[in-house]
Amino acid sequence: MSPLKIESCLEAVESVFEREAEFIVAGNIVELGALSTSKLEHLTELSNAIESGALAHATPAIISRVKRLQATASEHSKHLEALRYGLQRVQARLGRMQSDTLVGSYNRYGSQVRFSDSVGAFCSKA
Repeated sequence: MSPLKIESCLEAVESVFEREAEFIVAGNIVELGALSTSKLEHLTELSNAIESGALAHATPAIISRVKRLQATASEHSKHLEALRYGLQRVQARLGRMQSDTLVGSYNRYGSQVRFSDSVGAFCSKA
């Protein structure tokens, strides 16, 4: 692979990582999902180039950029894992809230009247 092709691969991956960093900081999960396809394509292309020996005659500057990309990928991976874990925790909490919540009212005798498939709490007067 020519040095120009490696250069274009690196630029594409760096561009994707810049956008990904913006989305991570903003917590924009939908955009992260949409970006993942493009990210995978560019990383696959770069990976194939590296595996074919394109870096054998690369300049130290290119090697340095590849190492920075590896570090950035590792950092982003940790942030994305934290986002995934946070979403799982939110989902678990929401599930517990629904199962722990008693929804209904009180009748004129002071007994609880439960409503099925409702969300909220008991009202003191109906």
